[in-house]
Amino acid sequence: MRLNLKKVIGNIAFIAILLLLIGRFLTIVSDTTFPMSVVSSRSMRPSLFEGDIVPWIPCSIDEVKKGDIVVYKSSISWNDKRLIVHRVVDITNKNGKIFLLTKGDANNYTDQAGPHIPEPPINNEMLEGKLITIGRQPLKIPFAGYPWLWIENGFKELSKPIVWGKPQSEIHYSIFIPLAFSASLMVVGMILWAPENGKSLKEKLKEEIFGAERLSFKRLFTFIFIFYIILLVTSTSFSYDKIPASLGIDEKPPKAVVSFGFLQENKTSFPQKLNIVNPSLFPVKGFLFTSGNISSFLNYDENFVFSLKKGERLNGNMTAIIPKGAKPGIYGGNIYIYSSPYWTILPSSIIYTFYQWSPKGAIIALSFLSAFLMSLLTTFALTILSFIIDELLISRGYLSFLSMPLHVKLHSLYNASHAIFGKGIIKNKIKNAFAWLNGEMHWVEFGLKKPLVASFIALLFPLLFNLNGMIYVILLSSIITGIAAYALGCRWRGEIMFSALLTTTWLSSIFAIKTFSYIFQTNHSILVPFSSIVALSGIFLFLFVIVAIPACLFSWLPGYLIHLARERRDYMLLLKECDL
Repeated sequence: MRLNLKKVIGNIAFIAILLLLIGRFLTIVSDTTFPMSVVSSRSMRPSLFEGDIVPWIPCSIDEVKKGDIVVYKSSISWNDKRLIVHRVVDITNKNGKIFLLTKGDANNYTDQAGPHIPEPPINNEMLEGKLITIGRQPLKIPFAGYPWLWIENGFKELSKPIVWGKPQSEIHYSIFIPLAFSASLMVVGMILWAPENGKSLKEKLKEEIFGAERLSFKRLFTFIFIFYIILLVTSTSFSYDKIPASLGIDEKPPKAVVSFGFLQENKTSFPQKLNIVNPSLFPVKGFLFTSGNISSFLNYDENFVFSLKKGERLNGNMTAIIPKGAKPGIYGGNIYIYSSPYWTILPSSIIYTFYQWSPKGAIIALSFLSAFLMSLLTTFALTILSFIIDELLISRGYLSFLSMPLHVKLHSLYNASHAIFGKGIIKNKIKNAFAWLNGEMHWVEFGLKKPLVASFIALLFPLLFNLNGMIYVILLSSIITGIAAYALGCRWRGEIMFSALLTTTWLSSIFAIKTFSYIFQTNHSILVPFSSIVALSGIFLFLFVIVAIPACLFSWLPGYLIHLARERRDYMLLLKECDL
């Protein structure tokens, strides 16, 4: 077989992103929180640092043990929907109900005591889930969440209403360029990624002989559509407002952002203000819907499907109408507000039709439909632009031919600049040193037996020493893999690095199986663990992508150093086939 590392990593990264998006939508359908958080404080050092991404699993309070790291909703910041990730230091039982006492590893006080505003003991309603631990080490993606923290701070500034005519935060104007950003992304994708990865070996050979060939309209549209789908689905998944609501029929309801209070049957609540603001520089279209068992009682006095110009505000009131015969009890749920500037290219009647069919399904359908239309527009624009560029290049070549006699006088200046900038000696050395990252190993044919045996030898290393920590285990095992592969006679970088990929695959699978066994121990409906498994599968594949390249490098280095030392002692080795 042959190894094209760039293609392997690219395909796995695409699958990881796809699984994360599917997992995100499944959590929306199951009305659960997405099982992944970004650490934003220093309270859990040294176990967790700022920027660490931590996946977790939904669980009930009776599944938590002392020493577990749990995720719970802060009761002193309900409006911000703030989640806290701290360790359980004590478990108490009062009147048959379980309560948790929590503390950050770096804090001197528990969350329920100290100089700060104390949290109440954690009950089942506040608990969201617990972190996945391998041994004593929580599973995490180190420091990968720093960009998200920056974006989150930007959205906090963004959520502040714009007062037109007065100076605003720069973030209002730096973020509201979605169409320009997506168009730039399409152009970069077409130039750097699509032409190379979309061609077969036969097509590349033909290009080397006869010159570059223009991408067909169909292929260009396919690549652009894939990029737009990822962009729109991602932006729609994370760009929404979720407002908890509650009411009680003959009972006092729990605290919520929108509370309709204590009601009786055949009564109507006092109106609760619900304002929808578009602070962006672009018009948006969107809709409002409710979820949970409170949905059948709520009524919004404005249109559920809305269209807002830049800076426009939609003021409305939501009331709860209790019909005759309604069962007493506590009712709760969420009010969702989805909007997007991309949906403005769609007629409002289409948005309303999808909304009537299914509000949650409309989120996906409208993203796909707007991506399709935007892909058509972008493809037409790029096709026309390519023809214009071709005409300019032909004209430039013809003008250069006409001005050939003038070029002789400029030869000395041209040669001097070419000597400085044209040869690119340093650039070529760097490129050659890291050529294997660009898939320069796929021309070597090698067998599977030796890399497979080397990967199993390296697999014994973490099992014998009972090591924890997924990333550290994989990187250490990759060194053992490289030594074992070289000892078995592997002399090509491709087969040594393939053995490292196999080792990474086996170890990632072991960690994933342990994680999934955690999930099936929780008591939930089948949709909750299924959505968690899909999202966590994407996280594990993302971890695989992060670790695979350094693992390949670590596996190659021992063989390179050993072979270099042997060549200095035995010059006959220079005559043998080897690209280490």
